Amino acid sequence: MKNYLMQLPTTFSFLKMKNVIQVYNAELKSANRLILLSEALVILLKPALVCNCHVFSFGKPIALNFLLFTILDRLDMTRVLVSSAAHVLSDYLLTSEGNHCYQLFKHLARYGYQFEALSPYIRVRKPLDNVAFHQVGSFKMSPTSGVMQKCALHSEFLFRGLIKAKKLLDEMKPDIVHHMLPAVFNYTFSPLALLAKNLKQPFVFGPISAHFYERPVDEKVLLPFTSRLHRATIQKCDRLITVTNQIKSFYETLIDPQLISVIPLGVDTETFKPAAKEEEKESFEILYAGSLYSLKGLPYLIQAIASLRKVGLKTSLTIIGEGQQKQALITLAKTLSVEKDVKFEGFVPHSEMPKYYKRCDVFCFPSLGEPFGMAVVEAMACGKTVIATNVGGPSEIIHDEIDGILVPPADPQAIASQIMRLAQNESERRKMGEKARRKAVQSFSWTTIAEKYHQLYSKLL
Repeated sequence: MKNYLMQLPTTFSFLKMKNVIQVYNAELKSANRLILLSEALVILLKPALVCNCHVFSFGKPIALNFLLFTILDRLDMTRVLVSSAAHVLSDYLLTSEGNHCYQLFKHLARYGYQFEALSPYIRVRKPLDNVAFHQVGSFKMSPTSGVMQKCALHSEFLFRGLIKAKKLLDEMKPDIVHHMLPAVFNYTFSPLALLAKNLKQPFVFGPISAHFYERPVDEKVLLPFTSRLHRATIQKCDRLITVTNQIKSFYETLIDPQLISVIPLGVDTETFKPAAKEEEKESFEILYAGSLYSLKGLPYLIQAIASLRKVGLKTSLTIIGEGQQKQALITLAKTLSVEKDVKFEGFVPHSEMPKYYKRCDVFCFPSLGEPFGMAVVEAMACGKTVIATNVGGPSEIIHDEIDGILVPPADPQAIASQIMRLAQNESERRKMGEKARRKAVQSFSWTTIAEKYHQLYSKLL
């Protein structure tokens, strides 16, 4: 790169710069773009800085920002059209899907990817240089949204999103089209993949999860229809992404297994990290974070707390989240005389979650069916030992007795026994937590996840 760029004089023309970059363009495809770009900018901009931050083209000053954007545009960046990037796309709101997309975009920038991302509702405080965000909806979906509001949101996004995606498809000529999120087994489909004529670009769908719990009546009614559209979408895929091997198995009879990649959701290991110093506490603190409905198995965790109280272990349980079972859980805690030991925090912003993970002694996740278990990964990243049920995602995330503990579902005595064991053996608890942290960094950090997506994309180009 230096050999090409050092040929430029101190005062150089825009035309010469363009020619130099075009000559080197082929090499940029196979090399580390980040290193080459930084090297190029240092050499190219040095004369610009000497000349009062201007370069000259035909005697006219060109702003330095314009030069930077021109250089970036000429580096043959890989362009990805994200036809669906979560119902709520945000870098700060409580939305695991929206945060996933934002972090993935951010960490794929180092590989030279530019994104056009569509979402019904976008709230981003820190814009990304490699992403153009397109809001194609009028209001926000929430866990408490009614049937009419959900229908209105979905209808608007399907219609406006399709029109915008087709327009971008024609204008930007992307290298890849990717429907990211939402992506749910038998429910989610891509209007663009189904309706766009002659979609020449490789089409990627996922990361796909699945529902393992009772769905609302409106979703049940639509299931025969959405299932057919989902399966038709799958047939259009050049690559399919699932969050676990269990979910991958659902698709192995629908599509060539060689086209399916298992890539888990990622965690920000710089934000979710162990506390610098442990706090002194009056009781052994247990944490749960997630929605409050029957499949999460929370009655069994509260029953475990009650049995521990009977044998004299002073524990406290903090429950973060909202859901239809909340009042029943409050009543259960009172019935078992542990209402003072169980604290319901309600919704907590995602940015506030690290302090809860750092404070607890153990994280418990008693789910009866779980497609992934993002909270499990976040707790592990904070160096906490996790007690989770041996189902779905948690059973693939945790290596039992090495970096966490797996127990049978719907078994309060098993949960209580493992809590007692960890409360009485601080050394074992700390060692498991340290191994959990290492696994989170090695397998679930955004550096690792972005690398997996880069490898997948590269095979399609």
